[in-house]
Amino acid sequence: MLTTKNIVVKKHARVFSFGDLKTANEVWLLFHGYGQNIPDFFKPFETFSKGKIFIIPEGLSRFYQKGIFGKTGASWMTTEDRNHEIIDQLKYLDTVYHQYELKGKKVNVFAFSQGVQTAARWIEDRKIELNRIVLWSGNTPKLIAENPNNWFNTQVLEFYIGNKDQFVQNEKWEEFFKLKSHYKPTYYEGDHFFNSELLKKFIFNL
Repeated sequence: MLTTKNIVVKKHARVFSFGDLKTANEVWLLFHGYGQNIPDFFKPFETFSKGKIFIIPEGLSRFYQKGIFGKTGASWMTTEDRNHEIIDQLKYLDTVYHQYELKGKKVNVFAFSQGVQTAARWIEDRKIELNRIVLWSGNTPKLIAENPNNWFNTQVLEFYIGNKDQFVQNEKWEEFFKLKSHYKPTYYEGDHFFNSELLKKFIFNL
């Protein structure tokens, strides 16, 4: 019979950043979606870099986006050995938070697609205090969503959803927000994506 044993190993992880933490007025912690290449994911944010630092942790699993060579993308988790992957990502994000000395700073979170669930778990589990929490094209994990009084759901959450999102049916979004009427989602024209124009309109025009 095939048996499995989990062992803990040290692993290198990449964290990308853009801007100067010492002079920045705002810190943005960005969580990418499934299979995304970090430079491509970050590109729409470059226009808004004045007075800010962007910190982008890369998911711990990398793979080629197409075929067996070329650009790589990263993933936060799969369904395989999911609980251990969640433990690893929580510890990883703790390390990022402490190494960049973010406690006490004005920190904002932007999470996209798969990154929404990753960010939500970390914020809830560690009770992270944040200035803004922007959740784009992604839903919160079921266990968090079902408890309206937990830490995460007592924060001010900003939901942005494409009216033609090809991965989540609008009926499911409507059902979600009926249960949580205190959330006021913003719908934009388009599908499962964002660009600099949408960021300017909804995020960086404040």
